[in-house]
Amino acid sequence: MGLTHFIIVLICFSCIHISYAEVSLTFNGLEAVIKNDYLTLNFRNNSRIRSLYVGDTNIIHRSSNSFYMDWMKSTHIFFKPTSVHVVENTTSRVHFYWLQDQLEDEYTMEMHYIMTDDLSGIYCYVKVINDKELNFTTAESRMVYRYNATILTQGTNQERSGTIPNGRELKNCTSVQDATCRFPNGTYYTKYDYAAYIKQTNYQGLYGNGHGAFLISPSREYHSGGPLRQDITVHEECLITNYFSSTHFGSSVVRGPLGWTHIYGPFLHYYPTGTSDDDIMSKVVKQVEIEKASWPYSWMNDTEYPLERAQVSGSVSGQSNATIVIWDSLDEEFDDNSYGYLYTTNTDAEGNYIIKNIRPGTYRMAAFPRAGLGTDSLDETNVTLEANENAKVNFALEEPTDILWSIGEANRLSSEFKYSNELRNYQWEWKPPATLNFTIGQSNPAEDWYYAQSLAGHWYIIYEDTNDNKDRILRLGIAGSTKSHLQVLVNGKRVANLYFKNDSSVYRSATQSGKYHSQVITIPSSYVVTGNNTIHLWLSQGQIMYDCISLQTGQ
Repeated sequence: MGLTHFIIVLICFSCIHISYAEVSLTFNGLEAVIKNDYLTLNFRNNSRIRSLYVGDTNIIHRSSNSFYMDWMKSTHIFFKPTSVHVVENTTSRVHFYWLQDQLEDEYTMEMHYIMTDDLSGIYCYVKVINDKELNFTTAESRMVYRYNATILTQGTNQERSGTIPNGRELKNCTSVQDATCRFPNGTYYTKYDYAAYIKQTNYQGLYGNGHGAFLISPSREYHSGGPLRQDITVHEECLITNYFSSTHFGSSVVRGPLGWTHIYGPFLHYYPTGTSDDDIMSKVVKQVEIEKASWPYSWMNDTEYPLERAQVSGSVSGQSNATIVIWDSLDEEFDDNSYGYLYTTNTDAEGNYIIKNIRPGTYRMAAFPRAGLGTDSLDETNVTLEANENAKVNFALEEPTDILWSIGEANRLSSEFKYSNELRNYQWEWKPPATLNFTIGQSNPAEDWYYAQSLAGHWYIIYEDTNDNKDRILRLGIAGSTKSHLQVLVNGKRVANLYFKNDSSVYRSATQSGKYHSQVITIPSSYVVTGNNTIHLWLSQGQIMYDCISLQTGQ
């Protein structure tokens, strides 16, 4: 082949254009059919789905109640569309939404779907508008997707993957508690097994037999709750959930004030096919990166979704290994954020951070440690961000000094203790002992201190000290609690009588955290003895997960 011939062939290859069949949208009243080369989705007039064909395979079971949104007050209330509207309808992209605007004393809602001609997926977002004459309080809101369990047998949420129990298996188990059952072989399953830290989860989904169904969220800005918000992602009977808000692990109810508008999403329903499970998962990981690089989505044409964003960066001194949070519901703490937008990241090895793609607005910001001993360390400020601005905000987290000893590190998690890094399961709740003796300098936190004091009883910390006529400062970082009563005694003398509300964390199989609390307790110098001293953690009710416990020399 001559050079001229080679150049001509190369030019021809470079001019190849990959074309796709047109994406199309048709209606029959409130019913809708939307399809492209890869997918055909057939929606009922209540916005739920009748069938979803990936190629020639329908991955929705014919009796499934799927693709619905509901929210909880005293009972579940379901999205009920009253009209349908087209935003865009071209050969390469269609965008439509159902409108709910005739339910008395309920939000006005828009449920949007967007499909392009070049992707085996469909985007979705929900817009909520409180245009009524009252404030709303909602315990949870979610979208639920059920698929065919004979096709999609495996589940994943990045944190864990495994076989999802089907209906036949669940009928042969014994109910133990809420959504928790024991199989004949003695193992347990609960829908909370596949809970995860939402802000750290880019995808959740089901797969098997050459097919996959995944929910990809390149940004979790729209979810309520702080950086350690947990929720259910996938569970039995081939189900994916996208909980916009819930109180499953101590998060707050949504309190939407009059005039409130919020966009939940957009997120992508992605339907890959492949020759193996590994092939499917590889495609999911690649698609996640594509979606993250495309955020914010340029095709969004809603005034409540700004395309021009801001960013904030800076550094943390002191306890420089830290988590940064920025949120716009100024009257709420970040862990109780219920109706605003929230962003979070962790510092790098040098204590620097950057958060990109923040909606313009006024925010609160906070930093708390991910290491060290400052269980009560928190630095906060306010910042107003303009579109395309790069703001600089630095934080200082003071590290306590004169520490005599510590158990664990301050990171708002029980992550250094026994069983904390096991996969979530009901069995771990019953493993820690009711009575425990932990000797400073001899016992090992990873083996001898447990992720939770889950049984009523007595845990003792034994340590050497010298009475130097100075008080001591005892720091208790509480990573989670379940309607708990905890008394703290030093050498038989009570120094704290603590009550904590129920965040449901331990009995819902959380192994690292629920709702965080910090207790700083002064121990009078007269209580300190020269020689062996004992701190007695007497749990008479509920359950406690500890973050970090330390003792400091006082004044």
